[in-house]
Amino acid sequence: MGNVYYVNATCFKVMSTSRLFGGRVRAETLETLASTSKPLSAYHLAKVIGAQPIQVLGILKALPPGLVRHTHNGWSLTNDHLRHFIRDELRREELEHRQEKDELLIGLGFRPRRAHGRQ
Repeated sequence: MGNVYYVNATCFKVMSTSRLFGGRVRAETLETLASTSKPLSAYHLAKVIGAQPIQVLGILKALPPGLVRHTHNGWSLTNDHLRHFIRDELRREELEHRQEKDELLIGLGFRPRRAHGRQ
C-alpha cells in the first residue's frame, strides 16, 4: 500500500509542474537547469531527465531569449527570478513529500530519522 501511495504522490508532482510549464520534459529540463550551477549539454540534460536529446534541444531552442544561454560549455538558466521560483517550488515539493513519507512511517509504527533537514 505504501508503494502505491508513493507512486501517486510522484505522479501528482509531475502533473503539477508539467501543467505549469507546458509538459513533463520542459518542466524537468527547467528544473534541472535551475538546480545546477554549471552549464549542461542538451545530451546530458536528456540523460538526467530520461528524455530524447533531440526533444530537449528543441525545447531549449524554443525558449524565449534571455531565459537560457547557450555557450560552448552547454546550456544554463539566466533568468534569476525563474531560477528562484523553481528552486522554491522544488523545496516545497520535497518538504511535502518528506512529510507524507514521515506520516506513512509513523502509521506503520516506525520513527522517521532526524537526518536530511527534519526537525
